[in-house]
Amino acid sequence: MKLTVDNVCTATGGTLVCGHRDRIFTSVSIDSRAVAPGSLFIPLPGTKVDGHAYLVAAVRQGATGFLFAKQVEPQLPNGAAGIAVRDPLSALQDLSAWHRNRLSARVIGIAGSNGKTTTKELLAQVCAVRHKTLATQGNQNNHIGLPLTLLRADEDVEVMVLELGTSGAGELTALCTIARPSIGVITTIAEEHTETLRDLAGVLAAETELIAALPADGVAVVNGDDAALLAAVRRLVRCRIVTFGEGPANQFRMTDVQVSRQGTRFTLHTPAGMRLVQLQLLGSHFALAALASIAVAAECGLTLDDACAALSVAHGAPRRMAVIEVPARRLTVLDDCYNANPASMRQALLTAQQVRAAGERLILVLGDMLELGAVSHSRHGEIGEAVAALVPPPDLLVTVGEDACLITAVAGRAGIPVRAFAAAEAAAAFVREVVLGFDGPQLLLIKGSRGARLEEVTRCVTEI
Repeated sequence: MKLTVDNVCTATGGTLVCGHRDRIFTSVSIDSRAVAPGSLFIPLPGTKVDGHAYLVAAVRQGATGFLFAKQVEPQLPNGAAGIAVRDPLSALQDLSAWHRNRLSARVIGIAGSNGKTTTKELLAQVCAVRHKTLATQGNQNNHIGLPLTLLRADEDVEVMVLELGTSGAGELTALCTIARPSIGVITTIAEEHTETLRDLAGVLAAETELIAALPADGVAVVNGDDAALLAAVRRLVRCRIVTFGEGPANQFRMTDVQVSRQGTRFTLHTPAGMRLVQLQLLGSHFALAALASIAVAAECGLTLDDACAALSVAHGAPRRMAVIEVPARRLTVLDDCYNANPASMRQALLTAQQVRAAGERLILVLGDMLELGAVSHSRHGEIGEAVAALVPPPDLLVTVGEDACLITAVAGRAGIPVRAFAAAEAAAAFVREVVLGFDGPQLLLIKGSRGARLEEVTRCVTEI
């Protein structure tokens, strides 16, 4: 990626105030500590500090240019091109949209309540078999992360796989205005962010903004097993629809899904034929993500054999049902603590039940499911019922957080041994001692929202 000062001024409406017009920028950064030589530094206001305070530090680190808000009047460092703009965040978004418009890459946007990141990771690995591919790093899927992702794209990139997140109405529309995807994927619709989206209808409306943004010559790739989603897509769409799922009406369909310690396998049915797909990843939700990836890969010109071969060695994202073995303690950890909502929590419990070996002790560590709003108490109680319904039952349930204690309350009444903690650190110390005090095989599932900080439990038990 290369940008000139004139490019930046044109894209942002900015004015060169100091430095030389011949500067070339090869990257964009919003963190002065991560600036690379040749970077354009864009200072954003934070909750505690303002990026304008780090202009000098960014230039010392190697930035050859920087933006700044006209109204701020910060100390302007020497030796770099300083460009005044109305608002640095808007300038970041405008610059990324301008850069995207000069690229010929096929842009794929991925939305949905669950499975966005996994689908993005799998699809990017599949597309990379035949195309120069750029994908969202981590979960940089918002109004800041998406522009930064686009600005990493070189002019010769062929496919961009972009994760698009939302927690409020209008957010996906804004992201699509910047990214202009031609293929849109919706993985699932489930209760998420109901603190702001209110209910399932609100989630559906927010996620399908992606479909409304697709061009007439685009493709909507959606979960055809969800009747409400499919009906909404048909109302909004201007382009062709491709469906995936388990139902017989789907164009890309999976049957005979099997989950074991060796991974997940299923039979793939497509218009181009059938294949047996083997994944190294644990859980039927990975099969659904793989199915969506295969459907999109077909639109990008890949064969079934290309896609299936890539998926057979594909890896998932960190902390999304990652399997960590601790041989010294005969312990297997299922680290799924990146995030949680009711649907993904149930899926995690199902996966643990499916891969649990006979005679293996099962310990569940479940954290708060955050941002559920008014339905939070009832949904946590329902997860308690799901825990109590597991056969065979877990040997111990540990919860972390204020609302998660409702899981222990319900499961405890069913006779499940339970312990509730307010903070992850105390829970981690307790679980460590429990693991150390047992000599047999153990399976430990760790699942919760990021705010519960359950990675502390993972760290504590895997360093034994």
